[in-house]
Order: sequence, then C-alpha cells, then structure tokens
Amino acid sequence: MIRFVCVFPLLCLAACDRLPESYPPPEQQSPIGVLDAAPNAMMVSMDASDSDRLIVKDIYSGGMPWRWTAKEPTIRVPLLSTESLKFSADFNLWDETFKVTGPVEISFFVNSKLLDKVRYETPGSKHFEKPIPEDWLMGNSDATLALLIDRVYVAYRDGFKFGVILTRLGLKP
Repeated sequence: MIRFVCVFPLLCLAACDRLPESYPPPEQQSPIGVLDAAPNAMMVSMDASDSDRLIVKDIYSGGMPWRWTAKEPTIRVPLLSTESLKFSADFNLWDETFKVTGPVEISFFVNSKLLDKVRYETPGSKHFEKPIPEDWLMGNSDATLALLIDRVYVAYRDGFKFGVILTRLGLKP
C-alpha cells in the first residue's frame, strides 16, 4: 500500500501535460494574379509592384512613377467587369523629344480594335479617356490595351526609341 501511495502521485504528475499554446490564424493574402475589386483595380500604375507582369510590350522597366515607352506600349488587364468601362491613359509628351518629332498622332486600341486617334499638337501632360463598347470586352478574360504612336524619338547614340512617358493605363468604371 505504501508503494501505491508513493507511486500513484508520481504517475499522476508524469501524466500531466501542458496545453498547446494558442496561435492566431495566419494572415490571409490574395492569390497571385488576382486583383482587388477596388475601383481602380483595372488601372495599371507604372510605379506599382505588380505592373511588370501586366506589360505585354514596348514599356521600358523603371522604378519611378512613370516609364518610357517605345512605339506600341501594350498591357493586359484582367476584367473584373465589362459594363460601362472607359479606356484611360495618363502620359506625357516630353518637350525635348517633341522638338524633334513634332506633332504626334496616337491611336488607342482595345483588343486590337481601334477606339480612337488623337493628334497632339503640344508637349506636356495628357489624359485620354473614352467609353469602350461593351461588346468589345468578354467577361472572365483579359483585355489588351495599346497605344500606337506614329512618330517616336530615336536616340542618336544607341538607336533607342522613345514614344511617351507613361504614368497610368487601364480601364475605369
């Protein structure tokens, strides 16, 4: 009996265990490739960290709030909606290149369809915005947006081509 009285409390103590510490659930993040449903989620800002994956061609890399383009800057934007969207672009025609190229005509394309052509007679900041016909966009897919610049500046030293200084390009509700 003495053994039982001595051994039983030891067995009970050996069987004790701490409860596991509790941890909060992990922070939730959106999967790669999915944009937030914010109103400007279909706009590509050239200083955004994910803008490189949406660029198709002719937009030079950079770490500034703007980027130089070549002749046909093109992006793809995942469509979150197809209703009442407008093509929107913010860009700049640099006065130094404008001295060489003169007036520039820019064509704006949505999924390879010509939306509009605008002739710019002066350098400086420009904004373009125009509604897109709804039948040009197909839901649950990407839209391809492009500018076609008729006259680009060609650098004398290296032959590098410069079109416009692009700040933002995309679709607005």
